[in-house]
Amino acid sequence: MAELILSRPHDSFALLRRIWVKVDGHRVVGLRPGQSARISVDEGQHVVQAALDWTRSEPLALHLDAGQSASLEVSCPVRACWQTWSRPLRALDLRRT
Repeated sequence: MAELILSRPHDSFALLRRIWVKVDGHRVVGLRPGQSARISVDEGQHVVQAALDWTRSEPLALHLDAGQSASLEVSCPVRACWQTWSRPLRALDLRRT
């Protein structure tokens, strides 16, 4: 098994909302500002994406070996307010830390 360590900082938009993290197309956890979670996944290739309503982050492809972990941060920055309409499939941030 491998592990994803997911966190969401105290971001500035959607303060009362959860950002859902999907792994391989399946919702695994909803993070509120300041929350974090650890998710066990099988070793191998995975695609991680953050979602909030119809907005998304860019998909992030990861390859994890057995016993390996990856730390990821999801956020909904201020610019997401207008990107929700102009670039909804890229409005949220998802990055490896």
